[in-house]
Amino acid sequence: MVYLKELQRYNMKFLLDDDLISTTKAESKRYYKGDIILHEGDRSQCFFYLKHGELSVFNLTEKGKELLQHKVKEGHFFAEPAILLNEPVPGNIEVCSDKVEIIKIERERLIAYLKEHPEKLFEFTVSIAKKSIKKSHLLKQIVLFNPEDRILLQLRDFKSENGCDGEKIMINYTRKELSHMTGLRIETVIRTIKKMEKEGKLEIVNGKIFI
Repeated sequence: MVYLKELQRYNMKFLLDDDLISTTKAESKRYYKGDIILHEGDRSQCFFYLKHGELSVFNLTEKGKELLQHKVKEGHFFAEPAILLNEPVPGNIEVCSDKVEIIKIERERLIAYLKEHPEKLFEFTVSIAKKSIKKSHLLKQIVLFNPEDRILLQLRDFKSENGCDGEKIMINYTRKELSHMTGLRIETVIRTIKKMEKEGKLEIVNGKIFI
């Protein structure tokens, strides 16, 4: 219970401390906007942790359309379920901020460290579980929700991930990104957002969404 409360305070981030970095001989590397960290289908013998910046995880349809799964924020591992199971990565991972700093940890070293530190293993497990729940919600919204509900879910998730549930903030998603994340046509996203603005469910200021 204590661990869970601590995780909730940090918005479920897995925090890398000096002991973990030193013991696992983790390495830091910088990448820049447009760089692909991993391609869909890649296998990796390293875990990846985003220290600074932002990444997008996406798939390409047979027609070449990009479907954005989610964005990776600072303080989170990415592609860790596939790497843990030594399976192919299920999506392309691209740098979408100007630059990122990524911590790379050899797979076997991190697994050994987690086995010796139950509290960190618990944090790691909860971070994967939270990601799994989020993907389940995404599948549900695509199958069952109407356009407005799909968009609202993404906007609320953004606020929650940034620890701003109780205040109005700017949503740092473009209409195109919302289209990719919800599976809606961009024209539908634009039309639905305008309708939501008229109904007072959000505000548009200089083209930016506030909710």
